[in-house]
Amino acid sequence: MESLFCDYRCHPPTGGSSACLVSAFCSVEPILSVGTSNNQVVFFHEEGSADDSAVVSTDSKPSAMKWRPRQKVLAVGQTSGRVELISYQMGCATTASANTSIHSSRVTFMEWDPSGTRLITGDASGICCVWKADKHGLSPSIQYRKSAPLTVAVFCSMSSSKTKSEMLAQAFSPSFFFGSENGSVSYADDLGHCTDVQQLSSSIDTLMFYEEKMRLVIITRSLLMTQIQVNEDGRVAPVMKVKLSVAGDASSRGVRNVSWAGPGLLAAACGENMLRFWDLAKDENYVLTLNSAGLARSERAISIAFNPLQRYIAAGTKDGSVVMWKFVGDYSDNNSKKSKSLTNAADWRPIPACSIQGSVNSLTWGAGMGLLAAGSDFGCTMLAETILHRHLNDGVAAIQTNSDTVMVQSETGVNVDINCGINVKGLVVDSNHLVVWNGKEVQVYGFDETNHTTQKADFPSPARSVALRKDTLFMAQENRLLITNLQGVHRNNVYFTETEGLPMLLDLNGNFLAVTTDTGIIKLFDVRRTEPKPLGSSGHFVDPMTNESLGVIRSISVNAEGTRVAILSDKIHGTLKIREPDSKLHVYDADRDIVDNYDFNERGRVAVSAFWDSKEPKLMSCETRLASNSVIKSVSKTSKTAQSKGDRSPASPKRSVRGAEETKSDVAEPKGESDPQVLRVASDAISSTSPIEIMTMFVDADNGIRMQDVFPLEKPLEMLVGVNVPRLYFVQKDENDDGAKSTAPNSSLMSTVMRDFVGLEDVDSTTKQALLDFSYYLTIGNMDEAHRAVKLIKNPAVWENMANMCVKTKRLDVAEVCLGNMGHARGAAAVREAKKEPELEAAIAAVAIQLGLLDDAARLYKECGRYDLLNKLYQGQGRWEESINMAQDNDRIHLKTTHHKYAQYLETIGDTRGAIRNFERADTYKTEVPRMLFDQGSMEDLEEYIFQGNDTELLKWWAGYCESLGHFEKARRYYSRAGDDLSLVRVACHNREMAAAADIVNESQSKSAAYHLARQLEAMGEVQEAISFFSQSGCYNHAIRLSKAYGLDAELMSFALKSRPSSMIDCAEYFESKGEYEKAVQLYQKGGDQGKALSLCFRVGKEGKHGDAMFDVLKGVAEDLGENATEAELEKCADFFISNGQFQKAVELLYKKGKKFDYAIQLCIDHKVNITEDMAEGMTPEKTDDPVEQERRVLILEKLAKACKKQNSFHLACKKYTQAGDRLKAIKCLLKSGDTKNIIFYAKQSRNKDIFILSANYLQSLDWHNDPDVMKNIISFYTKAKAFVQLASFYDACSQVEIDDYRDYEKALGALKEASKYIAKADTPEATTIAANLQTRIYVVDKFVNARRSMKNDPSTAESICLSLLNQPGTEVEQSIRIGDCYALLIEQYHSMQQWRDAYDTMKQMESRGIVLAPYLENGIMEDICRGAGEDMPGGVGGREGGGGGGGSGSEDEIDDEIGELDESINESLGSEDEDDYGHK
Repeated sequence: MESLFCDYRCHPPTGGSSACLVSAFCSVEPILSVGTSNNQVVFFHEEGSADDSAVVSTDSKPSAMKWRPRQKVLAVGQTSGRVELISYQMGCATTASANTSIHSSRVTFMEWDPSGTRLITGDASGICCVWKADKHGLSPSIQYRKSAPLTVAVFCSMSSSKTKSEMLAQAFSPSFFFGSENGSVSYADDLGHCTDVQQLSSSIDTLMFYEEKMRLVIITRSLLMTQIQVNEDGRVAPVMKVKLSVAGDASSRGVRNVSWAGPGLLAAACGENMLRFWDLAKDENYVLTLNSAGLARSERAISIAFNPLQRYIAAGTKDGSVVMWKFVGDYSDNNSKKSKSLTNAADWRPIPACSIQGSVNSLTWGAGMGLLAAGSDFGCTMLAETILHRHLNDGVAAIQTNSDTVMVQSETGVNVDINCGINVKGLVVDSNHLVVWNGKEVQVYGFDETNHTTQKADFPSPARSVALRKDTLFMAQENRLLITNLQGVHRNNVYFTETEGLPMLLDLNGNFLAVTTDTGIIKLFDVRRTEPKPLGSSGHFVDPMTNESLGVIRSISVNAEGTRVAILSDKIHGTLKIREPDSKLHVYDADRDIVDNYDFNERGRVAVSAFWDSKEPKLMSCETRLASNSVIKSVSKTSKTAQSKGDRSPASPKRSVRGAEETKSDVAEPKGESDPQVLRVASDAISSTSPIEIMTMFVDADNGIRMQDVFPLEKPLEMLVGVNVPRLYFVQKDENDDGAKSTAPNSSLMSTVMRDFVGLEDVDSTTKQALLDFSYYLTIGNMDEAHRAVKLIKNPAVWENMANMCVKTKRLDVAEVCLGNMGHARGAAAVREAKKEPELEAAIAAVAIQLGLLDDAARLYKECGRYDLLNKLYQGQGRWEESINMAQDNDRIHLKTTHHKYAQYLETIGDTRGAIRNFERADTYKTEVPRMLFDQGSMEDLEEYIFQGNDTELLKWWAGYCESLGHFEKARRYYSRAGDDLSLVRVACHNREMAAAADIVNESQSKSAAYHLARQLEAMGEVQEAISFFSQSGCYNHAIRLSKAYGLDAELMSFALKSRPSSMIDCAEYFESKGEYEKAVQLYQKGGDQGKALSLCFRVGKEGKHGDAMFDVLKGVAEDLGENATEAELEKCADFFISNGQFQKAVELLYKKGKKFDYAIQLCIDHKVNITEDMAEGMTPEKTDDPVEQERRVLILEKLAKACKKQNSFHLACKKYTQAGDRLKAIKCLLKSGDTKNIIFYAKQSRNKDIFILSANYLQSLDWHNDPDVMKNIISFYTKAKAFVQLASFYDACSQVEIDDYRDYEKALGALKEASKYIAKADTPEATTIAANLQTRIYVVDKFVNARRSMKNDPSTAESICLSLLNQPGTEVEQSIRIGDCYALLIEQYHSMQQWRDAYDTMKQMESRGIVLAPYLENGIMEDICRGAGEDMPGGVGGREGGGGGGGSGSEDEIDDEIGELDESINESLGSEDEDDYGHK
């Protein structure tokens, strides 16, 4: 239903005007409370009216107010701190309780918990109080004090996952959050628990609780949005912080006007020319500009409010505008994690704005009643939504055209406008009366066919819904169904229990009344008697499978038997309880006590109204609209296009007008197909993108809800009013195209004939029922019953109508029966022929053509895509332009055929020019135009057409025609224009003009002309010229034939080389027979007979003739050999090259041409042919999946690698061994190359134990001590190979180097310990011995290191250690340290202590052990010692250098020996292959 908003200024009873400070709507009734600047709380009803007794004066200005949930009790907070509870009953407001002891400053917020048992208040001094509410009023429960003024609070809503006991406990002790100006957010309850959960940098302006995700949303003065996760145990955790981007001075005033606009969707008015939306569920945002609602760019939104029940969002501006949008998108999946759809600005449809006086400081929605209060400095204005109702009964329709105006029309001539003087909230009508109500009063009007109206009654009543039957009114008010007469005099009552709920909706059809309650109870009554008789037990609007509620009922309609109730409902989404129209049409079946449904979601639609027929209990009609406004915009062009192509809805429906004298002409309607009321569009042909669709349905217990017909509703029709077989009734908007002021009403009643009754509107009731039964059985697919329903009807018009209907419903079998009863022999034959078509639509279209339904036939052809048949249909109708246009768009394969047939048609009517034009488009003009003009005898026109057209084929044809007539000059002219050189030469030769013919050939270079001239010259005996022109024509075989015949060998070779291979072979044999072998071999080779060319070369070579020349020829032949050459041929060529010392050529021939890799490699080995990288790649076979071939490939690669290794091409050998899979041999080759960088890289890539060991052994031969990278790789390789013995040996060598070269025993000790650590991991027999030796050496070295460290601090200990080491028997000490270092340590100590004799004696001991003194002692020290002891210098001072580590062996010699041993081990590990490995026995 359409709706509009009307504004009502709220005038207080005391008069005058005062600023609206705060306002709130009651959740029980449409009562608005307003706190004014003159210290009053005023209560207003709908339309802004106030009760004189409903004014409460306050001590100070009201600063906060909140209605108690589910009760008419208001809590008011004042600037003085007074908290007051006001009860509003029966139009009177009284103070129930008041308190001034808690708050002493302005009350900043008031919030009721959802159960209404607790109230929390906060003030500007930082006090938060929890109040308990009971029947006695308010009593303070607990207080919390904060250091800063409190700003806002919100209750922590209960999670649905909790148990009932937990939820009950939470209801009696609800938890809440409150914020203050210093940025703190506290979590508290009424049991004394209060905790600061967040401290932010600026004042808390907004607190919102996101119940679906249990999150608290905080917005601060500095525009910081924070989300906090609230756990079940009350603990909180920050989730997200984001800085809001808001223009203007919002950072100074904050963002306080925030509202939920959907599940997880926040909307805010920030003083900009837009509303900002934040989708918390999807972490997205968008804006909705005020310009989209028609406001100026200068407007600034400063207040906002959202109505979840009707999905309206309203914004108030600084300039006094109130603008609204309605959400037309889909909320259902916005919180789903899998959902990709987001709400956006396109989901909000604007509603015309209205204006009030002053800035709109506050907006408040009433609880689901379409009421919006806008507060300003000049008072309060109430905006009330008015839904435009309509009702049809007894052929009379009442249509609401304005908030207080109702138009009544009927087909009998009634046409009146009634101004009711009230804001109409509902209406009903019968043949003589109109009843309207607004929730406060009921008005009854009478009217007659003379358009005379009278108001029969006007009485107060809080009726929510009214039904009318004759002189009885049924009214749903309070908890009862009140029954009165038309004057409101009480007759009876039907009460509803508390469990059943309050009666909300009524609908009456004939003698049966349906009532639904707010709890989803459905009751049916028979109202033929004074006391309504209940029909069966009460029904429930629940899902029959789950027993869960199907939603909130918004409209009902009962059928003519009182057995079924059609229900339209709304779904509830989220904790905001957003109401969204359900896409399903529900039908309650009283006999089965079950609710059936029909889902329009498959068509992307939502039902907006449903009506039962007044007599047929199974038939109903339904109006549906698109579910999304965005789709409506996208289909406007589509609908126009569809209409232009012949898919038409009712074009000129029947209209009721004011004048009774005009009614007769309207009723007398034409019959047949030309009737403009025919519903042209079949149900399956309608696109569901039409903005409005009308659907008729049959409903029964056995088959459920079945769609009978559907068609789009197009302008000027606007909405469905009802159905009364055989007509559907609609509202139509009147429009004046000339812009003149219309005297007609804005809306009028229209009717259209239902599809099944076109042409049969005036049949008797029996025939009408038979047609209804036929349509019903046809809808459910019961053809036997459908035929039985109409078989007794003798009216041919009925059968013809049903046959036409079968075309629309695509029932070929039924059409056959109908045509038989019509006696339509041609049509029956068409049905039999149509059955051969593969597409059902094509077969039906053939029947439609026989019935004269050409538009339907065209539509059916379009549906099945048979544009070829549609093309034929258009051609048969003479609609050539449409045929051609359609062929261009959809049937291009027949486009030329269509133009050709059109040209033939134009030829028959004498339109020669048009025929020529279409023959050209059909591309048949080359034959058809000459034929047509020739038949017409228009030879001059034909010549002119050909000359002007300049078409080559036509020019040739006309030239040939002239030539046949002997007109050679004209023929030459047209041949020349056509560029036909052959014909010109032919004509010249015919006239014996050979020179002219030669000139033509030379100028045109035409091969065909040259060939023709050559043949003519040969016939004339001009051999030399004939050969020349044969060559010019490319016919070298003829030139060769003549050259051989006349012995012209000089030119024969050149012709042979240009000719085809077969001719080359013939010429080669010719030259061979004449002994010209070089030419013969060359031609054999060019002709592709390589074998014969080689055989001839070898034969001639053996004979010793032409030796050098044949070698050059054979070399060229060998180079041109392909892969298809035989092995024998390749071997012959190779032997030829080998015998002439051309080994490189032989090798290339073998591996490039013959793929003889093994033979080629052997040649390289035997004749020491250097193998390059390119040769190596060429001799590498391709990879294959064949195991045998793969094994052969490996053998060849190994052989190739050995050959490369023998030639010292170690890198190539490494590469080939790697390709063969033998990485060990590959690394050995690489080690011999000495390429350290590649050796390291190869080892790392190979990850092989043996390769790691070999590489590490090699790296030890380098200067690893001075290259940290080499040492690192040695250790890494041994470690990766787990070669712990070798690694220990390497560390041992490191320790020895440190001792011998640097005398650094500390590092040597560390190396020995590392060696001991790794030898312990070794699992070899010699590991134990090595480990024991290492431990001994570690012990000795460690003692010596301690001695060196103790020399300064504890000389005696150091001396004793050194003496013990020197006197220790065995070789362990000499193997561990250098003895000379130990002696030197003692001597230096004696020297420092001036113990000259001890020092000198020690020097003599060194000398006696064969140790040279110079490497260990400085000359100055020795001179001091000798001088102090009075002795001469020892004789061994200048002896051999490099004293050994012990005994008399030199350390350098030992190192050399060790290096020699290392080299030998490397050579042994690399190995060497015998020379025989490279040879083939």
